[in-house]
Amino acid sequence: MAVTALSRPDDVCLRLTAVQAVDALLPYCEDTPQLLHSITEASIAALFRLANDCDEVESRSSCLDLLSNIITYVSCTGGLLSTELLNSIVAPLSTIWENVDGQNLLLRRNVLSILACVASFVGPDEATALYPLALPLIDDSFGREENVFLVDEALKIWWVFLQLSKGYDPLLGKLYLRAPALSKDLEHVKVLMRITEYYIILGKEGFLNDHATTIQSVLCNIVGEVSPRGTAYVGLVLEALLRLFPSEGGKLLDSCGIADKFLEACAHNYFGIDSCDPDRVIVIYMTALARISLANPAFLQNKLSITLQAGTFGHSQLVDLFVKRFQVAGNGAHGLLFESLWGMLLISFYPPSHTIALTNSVLEKANEIFGAFVYLLKNVSRDGSNLLSYEVECDDDEEKIDRDTCAYDVLLQEQAARDKLHSSNFSHQLTEKLNGLGAALGNDDYGRFLSTLDSTILQQLQEMLAN
Repeated sequence: MAVTALSRPDDVCLRLTAVQAVDALLPYCEDTPQLLHSITEASIAALFRLANDCDEVESRSSCLDLLSNIITYVSCTGGLLSTELLNSIVAPLSTIWENVDGQNLLLRRNVLSILACVASFVGPDEATALYPLALPLIDDSFGREENVFLVDEALKIWWVFLQLSKGYDPLLGKLYLRAPALSKDLEHVKVLMRITEYYIILGKEGFLNDHATTIQSVLCNIVGEVSPRGTAYVGLVLEALLRLFPSEGGKLLDSCGIADKFLEACAHNYFGIDSCDPDRVIVIYMTALARISLANPAFLQNKLSITLQAGTFGHSQLVDLFVKRFQVAGNGAHGLLFESLWGMLLISFYPPSHTIALTNSVLEKANEIFGAFVYLLKNVSRDGSNLLSYEVECDDDEEKIDRDTCAYDVLLQEQAARDKLHSSNFSHQLTEKLNGLGAALGNDDYGRFLSTLDSTILQQLQEMLAN
């Protein structure tokens, strides 16, 4: 009866009451999906007619909300929508968008919601057919002051289309030109960082070539300006960028001053200066610095030192900070990954090495560093399979987007396999370095170096490397 009432041409009040009734009944249709599927076509046509007949924006919006909900429930219950019906849903949307003003601008939120539902319904194979309609509307949501209330909804639908992409499409990529302006509002940082990360792992070289300077602008607006939780999301972008592009990504971060911000934050943390970033933030920065330095061994040698009122932060202090924060780096499922990166960096500082200025520092801290090496040899599997990629646990109260974790996980696994860390044998690198250490130092200095090492740690290291 409610569906029949929707179609009555005379009584708008009765039809609006029917909208409320159908909306309330939708959850029960999960048990009787055939009923929902049988009334879908008639209901959608009736809802568009009713939205057109109503004068009040709240009433028109409720009609379009119900339309979105019907599409969602049909999808959830395995129903089908014909191409003809889908076209009839999409066709009026641009007209609604363009022909509203004043309070009726609120209907643009409904238009975005319907587009997101249709895109999710048709899936990756057909979502690109919606680009000519959807992408200009998303762009318009970010570009006009009258649409400022649409930003959250537009970010959601942008994310929907991005997750449905089977590969990088420059048309979808053009939307990222809006990211620098959006990043100035720190409220959107978490969603924007997820979008940026996904673009990088999806678009690879194509996206980086198109948007290197855009990424720089976004990170310059955010790094050092957000809470520790916000920085955790920045870490997603840093890992994606430096995992895929260790050299190019490092140069990108260095040339815009981001790497300098990391080092300055490390210096403040080392000296315990008031309002310095906490350890969990510094660990993210130090891991990025480790990735950059492994790809460009001369990087840190050229960057330090930093002079503060509290003292000078030079090569010795940096090595000391890597040693002191090693245990903190191990927190979380990705902890072994971070610690392994740090371990590889510290190995690279030992002679023979390109980073001569750091050599004395690692020789002085050898007991603590070799203790970390023993820990890694004990805990990291030989094939690196327990080195889990960096991730931020989703908090439903914070994140305003739904995530297709299956598609994301597949992409992440594919690209984790390209990570330099996974293709490197930590044990082999350490053995080679130790074998070359004697020749690099000379017999006398090498003998003095060994005499400073804790005999238990040295024995454990030798036994583990022998196996």
